[in-house]
Amino acid sequence: MTGREAFGAELRRRRQQAQLSLSQLAARVHYTKGYLSKIESGSQSVNSTFARMVDAALEANGELVALAMAPTRVEHDDHDVGPTDGAWTMSLNPDGTGHFAPVATHDVDAEFWPSATPGRDPIDPSTALTLFRARFQQARSFGQQVSAAVALPMVIIETHALRGLARNLPDESAAALWRLAAQYAEYAGWMSQESGDDRQALWWTRTAVQMAARAGDESLRPFALVRRADMTLHADDAHQTIDLARQAQADTAATARVRGLAAQREAQGYALLGDREAYLRAMDLSARLLDEAADTPGPKLGTWRTPDTTVMVRGWCLVDLGRPEEAAALLEPGIAAFPDTASRARARYALRTVLALATAGEIDHACDIIEWLATDLRRVDSATVRHDVRLLHREFRRRAGQARVRELLPLLTDLMRSPNLDHA
Repeated sequence: MTGREAFGAELRRRRQQAQLSLSQLAARVHYTKGYLSKIESGSQSVNSTFARMVDAALEANGELVALAMAPTRVEHDDHDVGPTDGAWTMSLNPDGTGHFAPVATHDVDAEFWPSATPGRDPIDPSTALTLFRARFQQARSFGQQVSAAVALPMVIIETHALRGLARNLPDESAAALWRLAAQYAEYAGWMSQESGDDRQALWWTRTAVQMAARAGDESLRPFALVRRADMTLHADDAHQTIDLARQAQADTAATARVRGLAAQREAQGYALLGDREAYLRAMDLSARLLDEAADTPGPKLGTWRTPDTTVMVRGWCLVDLGRPEEAAALLEPGIAAFPDTASRARARYALRTVLALATAGEIDHACDIIEWLATDLRRVDSATVRHDVRLLHREFRRRAGQARVRELLPLLTDLMRSPNLDHA
């Protein structure tokens, strides 16, 4: 028996056990009776959205999802990044995009940044810290409103400047600068991920861990695992997402906030598997940890422009759990609370809202939000958002007989295209 035949047979068994006709189940999951009949006969392949919808409708708790989904494993290169004072090269294009690579020192013809004269401080450390902290907040705000490929070169340059200042100071004066440089490097990792380069994103994240360690701060080490879990989540690798999230929570250096963010990733991994009970446990733990960390001073690791991350992630997970109506009820009020300056964060959750509405059959409402969101989606050009664009495109294609859907399909096709980046 093939995989699709096994799925079809189990779907039929569970449907009959639930005493549902094909028409009744079709109405619940917003697919046609004919489509369900083909699935049950094994003549039609199964997509992930359909598997999650019928799994939820028949309360299979992930068993139908497991039958439908081929195991996915995302492999990342975990080689050591080397010392934090190694050489970097970067070229900038007229459109603001850039090409970055760490290189061996002997390959560099000239230093990218002038070196300070040994024994002299080019700037007072406390002044530098104040100025660069302000610039970091500006960089994060800028990255919310422009393409990540435009924001990234600026972040790299300022990270390099901070590194140069820190390594010319005594350890006791340099610690705060190394810590801030680590925050810059971590943000460079996020912008790299948003640009579609997971390999460079991992390099920057590991570099951030090393920079923070030079300041005696180990808290970025578990957060690097959270960042990796985010990458595997967007590659639909549920098992590795859960494993990385658990490793982060178990790290003794993890703060309450980092553990809370890791528990969110764990919950999202369980949602991909269709395991509602495990999802609920992980989300409840995350909510408690993030509440505990809410009053912690200083810059926050991870998302910082999402009004209520616990509610929004619950809505996110409900889409993957095949409960789109419940998801939309949580997500739609939430996207209205985003400020206009948070285009990147808003686009991520607004598109997930559109996906929930489309899956639930609320096509006109989904089209309304896509038209409102189009400018944000084009501007931020997010690789992580493209994951949901592809799912939405599939939903729209099966409804291409509707005029508004046909009008918006070219936009979704355009948004699915990755930028032509030439990475080392």
